[in-house]
Amino acid sequence: MIVDVHTHAWDFQRHMTEEFVGQTQIARTQPVPMAVTFDGYRQAMEGVDKAVVFGLKARLVGLYVPNDYIAQFVAKAPDKLIGFMSLDPTEPDFMEDFERSYHDLKLKGIKLGPIYAGFDPRDRKLDALYAKAQKEGLPILFHAGTSFVRWGYLEFTRPYLWDEVARRFPDLKIILAHLGHPWEGECIAVIRKHPNVYADISGLHYRPWQFYNSLILCQEYGVMGKLLFGSDYPFTTPKATVKGLRSVNRFTEGTSLPRVSETAVEEIIHRDASALLGLN
Repeated sequence: MIVDVHTHAWDFQRHMTEEFVGQTQIARTQPVPMAVTFDGYRQAMEGVDKAVVFGLKARLVGLYVPNDYIAQFVAKAPDKLIGFMSLDPTEPDFMEDFERSYHDLKLKGIKLGPIYAGFDPRDRKLDALYAKAQKEGLPILFHAGTSFVRWGYLEFTRPYLWDEVARRFPDLKIILAHLGHPWEGECIAVIRKHPNVYADISGLHYRPWQFYNSLILCQEYGVMGKLLFGSDYPFTTPKATVKGLRSVNRFTEGTSLPRVSETAVEEIIHRDASALLGLN
């Protein structure tokens, strides 16, 4: 079983400003193709059994993907795709958006991007959403860690912020994206102490030295079992992510550097995140 917990869908010509699209080009050391078509997505997901797909709502930075678009995208492959709604808590009607996306569109989880939308995840105005998600068993995937967006709020994306959220809502299933890079140590501290907080490893393999060190740190802290497979498509693909995971020990050849457990790597790739998150 391979479950990709982190994939995006959008029509970049309709859902992104030109400024946002331009800023994406510094996300990696090479240009990122931002166009996502269903056929291209399906081809990229070959070999993946289940994939979580979402847009993002963040008018602050020029990105706004309607949840109807995601529901329609999922409807093209309902046996394989798991749709998450995205909400912008700076909008006055975000709870109405939640109710409609959950009850009418049947989306099964939530994606929030504090750095993109400009909100503190600890803000008490989010308590109603967190309480509802906890009650209904809906996981929340948060963007955690840095981003390329010029107008983003770094102070709202540090992984330690979710320690307070998890203490207030201990049964809420939380996924911190990208292992909170470049604050992986903070992320590890949070996922280690909270049973229902996980991290995904999406969008990390193309910084291989940082990725190796991050996985070694996870191994030394005993949290390899809290890591979920994710690609961050279209920024990269599941196939490239698997390759990056399986080649992470190349730095150790001929040295005394510690090795990442190959068994743990395979467990990350094949971990049934849909079962862990209650998405079956």
